Amino acid sequence: MPSIISPLLSWWLLGGVVVLAAVVKTWRRDRRKLPPGPRGIPLLGNVLQTPATSPERAFADWAKIYGDVIYVRLFRTPMVVLNSIEAARDLLDKRSSIYSDRPRMVLLAELLGQGATLPVLRYGERLRKQRRWLQEGVGNKVKLRSYQHIQLREVKKLLRNLSQTPEHFVEHLHLYLAAIMVEITYGRRVSSMNDEMVRVADLAVNSTDAAGRPGSMPIDFIPFLKHVPAWLPGAGWKRHYSVVRAISEEWMNLGYQVGTSGMADGTITPCIFTNVMAEYGGAPPPEEQEDIKGLGFSVYGAGVETTRGTLAICFLMMTRNTEAYIKAQAEVDRVVGHDRLPTFSDRESLPYVEAFLEEVYRSRPSLPLAVPHRVMTDDHYREYDIPAGCNVFANTWAMSRDTRYYPEPEEFRPERYLTSDGRLREDVLLPSSFVFGFGRRICPGQAMADASIWLAVANVFALFDVRKVLDEDGKEVTPPAAFFPGITSQPVPFPCRITLRSEKAAELFADLDE
Repeated sequence: MPSIISPLLSWWLLGGVVVLAAVVKTWRRDRRKLPPGPRGIPLLGNVLQTPATSPERAFADWAKIYGDVIYVRLFRTPMVVLNSIEAARDLLDKRSSIYSDRPRMVLLAELLGQGATLPVLRYGERLRKQRRWLQEGVGNKVKLRSYQHIQLREVKKLLRNLSQTPEHFVEHLHLYLAAIMVEITYGRRVSSMNDEMVRVADLAVNSTDAAGRPGSMPIDFIPFLKHVPAWLPGAGWKRHYSVVRAISEEWMNLGYQVGTSGMADGTITPCIFTNVMAEYGGAPPPEEQEDIKGLGFSVYGAGVETTRGTLAICFLMMTRNTEAYIKAQAEVDRVVGHDRLPTFSDRESLPYVEAFLEEVYRSRPSLPLAVPHRVMTDDHYREYDIPAGCNVFANTWAMSRDTRYYPEPEEFRPERYLTSDGRLREDVLLPSSFVFGFGRRICPGQAMADASIWLAVANVFALFDVRKVLDEDGKEVTPPAAFFPGITSQPVPFPCRITLRSEKAAELFADLDE
C-alpha cells in the first residue's frame, strides 16, 4: 500500500528548495556592492520618491548626496543613473559593447507599435542595419554636403515667413525643419504645415511624446498591465494607447506609400528612402518593409521633434539675453558683412555664434534624461557592482549643470567657451559632445541637426532683431524659462518682437530668391 508520507515529504522538500534558492539569491544580491542611492520601500522601491515630471532634477539633487553614480529601483526594475560626463563616457562610450542594449519598452514597442524604430530597437543586427542606413544617409560629410542646397533653400523660406508673420515664429521653425527632414528622407518637397505628411507625422510624434518617457512608465515596470482589457472601468489609458498606435501606424504606412509611389512615377528625388530601397531592388521583403517604415518614423521624430525644441530654445535665449544677441550680430556683421547671408563656409569664422549655440545646448538639453541603455552582462565600475539587466540613464541635465565645467550654470554665458581674444577654447567641455547621446546609441543624425540649427540661427542674427515685448508702460517683459513636461524640451509659448534690423537688411531680404 503506497504511503502518504512520501508525497508530503516530496512537497516539503520542494518547498524547502524554493525557499533556499530565494535565500541564496537574496544573499548573493546582498553581497554585491551596488552604487549608493536613496533607500526604497518593499515592492515599490523608489517609485514614491521619483517625480513623474522632470526626474532628472531629482537625480541631480541625489547626486549631491550619493555621488555621480546612483542606484534606484522602480518596482522590481534596477536603475543606475550617471550624473557626470566621466561616468557616462567610462561606461556608455568605453564599454559600449555591453551598454548598448535597450530595456524592454512595453509602452513604445508593444502598445504603441513602434518596435521597429531606432530608439526602441534592442542591440543586435536590426539596430546595426538601421544605423548603417542612417549613417549612409545623413552621417557622412559627402551626404551632408549634398543636402546643403535643401537647407539653404529652406532657410530662405524661414526668413521670409519670419518677416511676414513673426508672431508665428515657432510654426515657421517647425516648417523649416519638417521640410528638410521630409525631403532628405522621402525625396518630397513640403511647402506648408498643412501638408498631409507633416500633419500626420506631427500628430504621431506629439501623441507619442505625450504618452510618456521611454522605458520609464509604470507599464514598462509592470508588463502584465498590457493585458488589461480596454473595456474595464479605469482602463481609459489602454484605449488612449490604441489611438496613439493607430496614428503611429498611419504615419509609418503613409511615408512608405509616398516613397514607393514616388519611385513608381519618377517624382521622388534621391533620398534615404531610395538608397535603402535600392538594396532590395525596389522590392524589400515584408520584414524589411517594417524596418524601413520604422526608420522613417525615427528620422522625423528625432530630426524634427528634438531639433524644433532646440530652435525654440534658441529664440527664447535670444529674447532673454539681448547683450549676447547683439554680440553675435556684431560678429556676423564683421565676418559676413551686409551684402550677403551667412553660409556653411562661414561657420569656422564665427566663434561667438558657435559659443551662443553651445550655450543653448547646455542651458536646456533637448533630452534632459536620455533614453535608457541596458547593461547586458554583470559589470564592475569603481568599487561598485552593476548587475546585468540594469537600466542605465545618462542624466544630461546634471552634466549640463556641473559647476566644475560650467560655473554659475543658471547664467546664460556664451563667453565661457571663448578665450580672451574671442577664439573657441580647446580646454572646455562642449555640450554638443554629450547632448546627442553616447556610445553606439549616439544620435546618427547629429551633424545634420546641428548644421540645420546653426544655419537658421546665423541667418536670423544677420537679418533680424529679436527682442523682449513691451508692456503698456513701454517696459521690456522678460519671458520665463518655462517648459512643457515630456520626453523632449519644448518651451511654453512666449512672446517676442522679431523685426528686420536695418534698411540694409531689408534690401538684402528683398534680394532673396526661391
